[in-house]
Amino acid sequence: MDAGEQAARVIDARRYDAVIFDMNGVVTDSTSMHAAAWTDLFDPFLASYPAGPGQDRSPFTVADYQRFVDGKPRYSGVADFLAARGISLPWGRA
Repeated sequence: MDAGEQAARVIDARRYDAVIFDMNGVVTDSTSMHAAAWTDLFDPFLASYPAGPGQDRSPFTVADYQRFVDGKPRYSGVADFLAARGISLPWGRA
C-alpha cells in the first residue's frame, strides 16, 4: 500500500465524534437475522436427508445457531452443527 492509499484510510478525529467498526450484534440485532438465514439452509436439508441411526433431524433453532455456528467460519459452523446432530458429510468443492 502506498502513502496515498494509507492516508485515505486514516480517520480524521477532527471530523468525527465516534466510529463504529462492528455493527453486527453490537448496534443491530443480527443474531435473529443470521439464525433465520441458517434455518432456511438447515431445515430443508434436515427434512430431506435420509435418516440414519443416532441422527437428530429436528429443526434448527436459535440455540443451535448460538452454540454451533455464531462467531465461527462458515464451514466450521456447518460441520460443528451437523456433527452435533450425528451427521457427517464428505468435504466437496464449492
